[in-house]
Amino acid sequence: MEDEKITLEYDKPKCKIYHYQTINTVVLEWSGYASHEEFVEACDFSLELMIKNKGSKMIANNLKSEVVTPKNQDWLTPIWFPKAYAQGYRTSAVIVSKSVFNQITVKEIVNKMDKGKFTVQFFTNLQDATEWLKTV
Repeated sequence: MEDEKITLEYDKPKCKIYHYQTINTVVLEWSGYASHEEFVEACDFSLELMIKNKGSKMIANNLKSEVVTPKNQDWLTPIWFPKAYAQGYRTSAVIVSKSVFNQITVKEIVNKMDKGKFTVQFFTNLQDATEWLKTV
């Protein structure tokens, strides 16, 4: 990933958001537990960044993330995903957390996504996720 052009666009305690220009991908790096307000703000910021850069791909880096609350799940699936799809979001690489609770909730979220609209792959590290996105 040495050749990647990466800029930090959003820097909050629970989520950092980067733009990888080389593969035009927005990367959300979650840490710990995000409140509903923190979660919504970060997701909406990532979508605006994707739109600004005319992208369609995101990486959810959950390595340091805790559980995604039911309230956040209930907002993400019926509200954020359709809005993001309408703006061009199509592909997601998900880096799984070391937290079993996060793994379960993230898989529940992905299972609720419209399978005909989104392509999602799971990874254990950022490098494999970015390599895959180069091929999509």
